[in-house]
Amino acid sequence: MSEFNRSSELSHILKLQEEAHDGRADLKADMWDRRVKNWKQNFWNQNLKKGKAMDRIMETADYLRVNGVLGPDTDVVDIGCGPGRFVSEFASTARRVVGIDISTRTIEYAQLFTREQGRDNTRFLVRDFCSMDLEAEGLYHAFDLAFCSLSPAVSGLEGLEKFMELSRSWCCMNAIVSGRHQLHERIAREVFHRDTLNSWNGRHFYTSFNTLFLTEYLPVTSYYTQTKENYRTADREFAEISGSIILPPGERTTDRIEKIYRWMAEHADEDGNLYESSEFTYGRLLWNLKGKRTQTRRSVENSH
Repeated sequence: MSEFNRSSELSHILKLQEEAHDGRADLKADMWDRRVKNWKQNFWNQNLKKGKAMDRIMETADYLRVNGVLGPDTDVVDIGCGPGRFVSEFASTARRVVGIDISTRTIEYAQLFTREQGRDNTRFLVRDFCSMDLEAEGLYHAFDLAFCSLSPAVSGLEGLEKFMELSRSWCCMNAIVSGRHQLHERIAREVFHRDTLNSWNGRHFYTSFNTLFLTEYLPVTSYYTQTKENYRTADREFAEISGSIILPPGERTTDRIEKIYRWMAEHADEDGNLYESSEFTYGRLLWNLKGKRTQTRRSVENSH
């Protein structure tokens, strides 16, 4: 049996996560601005304002409440908060919730959404989490719960450590474990002759779990599967968003995005919309900063 070397194991895991990070969508603010504009046009009116598409958010909040993590005396921060769905739901229970996102337009929608929901215990910041100074912002260990869902800003050992510096106690991270997206798979197959998409292979989830485990934390895992149906406008913005998912970074050229757009235009219905269906399984990691294995061992030793 080979000897276990924690340092080499951790290096291997971090390398795997870095490779997964290289294949994800552009992290720049203008990309997220375009994404959320498309989301507002195609998703907000069809689903969110009709009471749909909050199931995953409500399930997460219920899970945190049941486990004693989210309560009336809880201060929460959401990194990569997007249009504020988690912030709004958490704010229905928590004392205060702060949402942070790199996209100005995203924060504008988040402020609008939480205002419509009557959540006056929320605050939003337009910041790049990777470069922000937590102490200067007054955010260092300022929260009982640090939360993130599908945020590329919280990755690697440095990103995880900075994320944990926000919290006094609990951290929770959501990531995709597996996913099937009928429309994107069809475009990949018919336009680029590719049978599979590697965007949702679960690598970010299991490398994050192993990073935490190898640094002595005890993350608890849970899972949630969601199916969705929707219609999307076949415009160039959606073609660009789809390209960021279907194609690796080096292949997202203007010509290839144009091919996606032409395919969308040819297959859209008479109203210019495309039908999409998806099924995603999300993994959740919940851990307590005070529950490291070294701390647990010391407690046991001190009890004898």
